[in-house]
This record gives sequence, structure tokens and C-alpha cells, in this order.
Amino acid sequence: MISYEPGQFARSLAGRDKGRLYIILKAEGEYVSLTDGKYRPAEKPKRKKKKHVQLKDSGWNGVKEMLIRGETADNAQIRRILKEADQLQ
Repeated sequence: MISYEPGQFARSLAGRDKGRLYIILKAEGEYVSLTDGKYRPAEKPKRKKKKHVQLKDSGWNGVKEMLIRGETADNAQIRRILKEADQLQ
């Protein structure tokens, strides 16, 4: 079974945002809450079914640690992380 955890990178497979890279903020039931820091800021995450996203890799540990502590990364930091991750893939 695939494990969806906060801080992981996920690429959208369906919808208007198809192909866009996100960071998972929260996973609950069959849904995940996603942010990209630009179109979907951390304050208003995108809620998407797990079957409509593809996990990329483990993600960036700094974001995962922040989410575990209950903090949220600012949108500029999220955009920077996603830009670096997208260039590596």
C-alpha cells in the first residue's frame, strides 16, 4: 500500500492542474491536501483524491519536520522548494 505523508512531493494526474507539482500538507482518508505556494497557498490548500496524484519521491525533510511540529512553511519557501525539486526531475 502506498503511504501518503506530509512533506512528500506529488504531481497532479487529473484536472485543470494536471502535471503541476505540489507538496502534501495533510493526508486523511482518500484525500490529500496539496499546496504549491502560488495558485494554492498553504492557507488554502487544494483537496484532491489520492488516486488523482502521483507521488514523486520522499520529499524535502525540512517541510516534513515543520508539518510534524505543527508549523507551516511560508508560500515563498514552498515555491522555492518546488522549483528546485522540479529542476532535479
